[in-house]
Amino acid sequence: MPSFIKSAVPGLSTRAAVISQLALVSFAGLLAFLPRDYERQASPAAVEPAPAQAPAPSAADPVVPQQANIAFSTIEVVVSRNDTMDRLFRRFELNLADLAMLRGLPELRTQVDRLRPGEMLRLMHRDGELVGLERKLSDSETLKVTRDENGFSTDVLENPLEITTRTASATIQSSLFQASSEAGLDDRVALELAEIFQYDIDFVLDIQSQDRFTVIYEEVSQDGSFLRTGKILAAKFTNQGREYRAVRYVDAQGHAEYFTPDGRSLRKEFIRAPVQFSRISSRFNPSRRHPVLNTIRAHRGVDYAAPVGTPVRAAGEGRVRFVGRQGGYGNVIELEHGSGVVTVYGHLSRFASQLRRGQRVELGQVIGYVGMTGLATGPHLHYEYRVRGVHKNPQTVSLPDAAPISAADRDRFLAATAEMVNMMDLPAGPALVAR
Repeated sequence: MPSFIKSAVPGLSTRAAVISQLALVSFAGLLAFLPRDYERQASPAAVEPAPAQAPAPSAADPVVPQQANIAFSTIEVVVSRNDTMDRLFRRFELNLADLAMLRGLPELRTQVDRLRPGEMLRLMHRDGELVGLERKLSDSETLKVTRDENGFSTDVLENPLEITTRTASATIQSSLFQASSEAGLDDRVALELAEIFQYDIDFVLDIQSQDRFTVIYEEVSQDGSFLRTGKILAAKFTNQGREYRAVRYVDAQGHAEYFTPDGRSLRKEFIRAPVQFSRISSRFNPSRRHPVLNTIRAHRGVDYAAPVGTPVRAAGEGRVRFVGRQGGYGNVIELEHGSGVVTVYGHLSRFASQLRRGQRVELGQVIGYVGMTGLATGPHLHYEYRVRGVHKNPQTVSLPDAAPISAADRDRFLAATAEMVNMMDLPAGPALVAR
């Protein structure tokens, strides 16, 4: 028998000793599989999660008010036609009581109730409660409304514009628009150039290849970024070898107008073309074969081909002598201008709203729209210029001038425009004057 099972306790039999030892071994094995106290404490299953605590702010961290942690929403909306602030508040479910508070501020009443289609508003709110409002008043001013403990406070933020005077020149090869684009000018400058010289040049008919122009204009930027082109300050246009010049002058009352360098007004009592930038399908011709009747029939006017619906402008200030349908003219308007001058506008698709006989019209006012009523093979305007019943060529007839600079204002005019007159003869280049 092995020695380890011999009784170690006096008085016990060998069998009893073996049983006792086996019992002790079994008990010891059972204890080995039970977790100890320190293991129970370290076990993840036994750890109770401690409540989360925010880290203590350091001295460098700013103290933020508790309300600022509540997020607000921003709505950016482009104003549509017939939009009002009341409609916008209802559309976005904003508190109408806040709108009433805004209207109660004298400095805000006109800003709240006069919205401009196309402008953008920024509305900040928290669950429908207005927190702030921003509205651009101009290129350089922004209205900012902020909620505070007393209701709403207002401020106008100013971001000044930078205006630079520039000059550009171009020679026309195919069109005024193309020449302007090649000179780095946008279409708006080309249109304004045509408006300035419209009393002397028919930009529909008279423009030819190799005509050229120089324009001195303002360029508007902000924070170093280009915004838009500004006003034309001076210009010269050479058409068919003849040069026309214009300078912009603002009188003591703030009224701006273009004059020749010696003070004659560029405005006349009539404009050359009653439609803009179309093409001529038939010139003044007393021996033209009529395209519908196929007979030789005098064509005592000018036809301006243009799409149906193109606006037709009054060539001068006057009174409506006739409006209605008249034989081969179709829908026609006749205007009396005084001194025996009558202008005629034929083949119209329709007339301007509420135009009636005896009504006064202004120069450039839209009176009708291009069509092809009466004896017409396609959409165009038939335009006539008559003096005491005699047909005159609208392209070449001498037009009466408007009043020149007054003698009392002449010295002021010459001093104000001298720099621009000199700049017209300088070579085109980058910025010449900045202010």
